[in-house]
Amino acid sequence: MSDRVPAMIAAFSSVAILIYACATAPTTTTNNPSPNANGASAPVMQPAQISIGAGQSVQRGPLTDSARRVRDSLTAARRDSGAAMVLRSIAGRENQPAESVFKNIKVFKGVPAARLVNIMNMGFGRSLGVSCGFCHVPGKWDLDDKEEKNTARLMLAMVQTINRDYISKVPSDSGVPRPMVSCFTCHRGNPRPMGPEGPGGPGGPPPANRPTGSD
Repeated sequence: MSDRVPAMIAAFSSVAILIYACATAPTTTTNNPSPNANGASAPVMQPAQISIGAGQSVQRGPLTDSARRVRDSLTAARRDSGAAMVLRSIAGRENQPAESVFKNIKVFKGVPAARLVNIMNMGFGRSLGVSCGFCHVPGKWDLDDKEEKNTARLMLAMVQTINRDYISKVPSDSGVPRPMVSCFTCHRGNPRPMGPEGPGGPGGPPPANRPTGSD
């Protein structure tokens, strides 16, 4: 038995060193180009860093199209479930003005309560690709604790102003519905507005990085 002890200690030491090496190995990729199938250099995509609180973060690669569809469908399911729960809670009062059914209504006064719920779900939530908790404190819908809720009010005022004061004055062909802007016009299913280069800002990349020929 005594002859096997040193061998066991050596084996455990090797396993411990291997575990430590794996745990401390870097998980991010570099920007060094790697050859593709044609032999040309192609940049390696950087994984996204996701904060999990307390100064900790995990690395996750960019979502594939299929993974994004799964994420969006789960978000929509949560949103639909929340909307259905609110509609059940106001049963019998669906057609009453929103301000008489809900608290702290500032910009949707006079809108039927059930229609307001659908606007929140299909309008804001679907256009930004988020669930109710993005702007609201779930179960305490009247609170203004989240800045996103106040931002949504400002953005709604902007949309209404564009449609009322500008697009309404643009000549249109007779019989053709006049175009209108909405949240989806800029967001297209993303929490941040879409620029020419994708999500990130209403104007896209800084002027110096914009494609040649852009204003």
